[in-house]
Amino acid sequence: MIGIGILTGTAQTGIGVFPAAWSDDAFSCMQSPAGMGRIEFLEVAATGLVTDDHGSGSFAAVQPLGLSGFHVGVGAGWNSINNTGTGQVSGSYIIAGDPIGFMAGLFGPSLTTGFSARYLHSDSSEVNSFDCDAGVQFSLFPSSAVGVSVINILDNRVFTTGFSHVFNRNLIVHTALSEGKWQVGAGLMITRKLQLYAGTNKKNNVHSGFTFSNGNWKFGYGAVFQENSVNHVFGLSRRFQ
Repeated sequence: MIGIGILTGTAQTGIGVFPAAWSDDAFSCMQSPAGMGRIEFLEVAATGLVTDDHGSGSFAAVQPLGLSGFHVGVGAGWNSINNTGTGQVSGSYIIAGDPIGFMAGLFGPSLTTGFSARYLHSDSSEVNSFDCDAGVQFSLFPSSAVGVSVINILDNRVFTTGFSHVFNRNLIVHTALSEGKWQVGAGLMITRKLQLYAGTNKKNNVHSGFTFSNGNWKFGYGAVFQENSVNHVFGLSRRFQ
């Protein structure tokens, strides 16, 4: 996950590079809109990236629409590394089952689909462009999820497939395949408030981090280890229930 992508959820999910099969925070609307089906209440989140000489940030919000099975989300971000900004609107629909219950360890299956439209502005090239993403996530009995995402449908489309498995509700392992490159990672719940994460991305950079929850607030920190530097990502989210 580079550029805008690195801002959309790394501090919230810890790894932030496995949205295809499993994505459950507000930044799902910018990474994998089908993942919004796992959000039960209104959630807003902000995250920022700090490098040696750059700073970037993003904001996202997701609202479930009652018992209809629909979710809507909005997101925006700015990347000072390449002077690009993005705005995105997304929607998802739970076709069958209950992905939220699946997260709690209840029986599946469930099927959710999502779609998003994105506006991208670049200061360096003064070019504005539009694109869209789509995806499907399928939760299987008893504790596995698979998904497919198509990124940049209108231009330079990229397919990503993913698989996630839940062990005893405390450990989730992930694999993903995108552009012929594999990614692996895991999330471990230490306590109900503290979770640890680690994973790799398509460039073989290691991501690691944690989230700390207190009531409806969640704070996250993630580090992306590159060849000659470390990128630090901080996130804060609030759930309204």
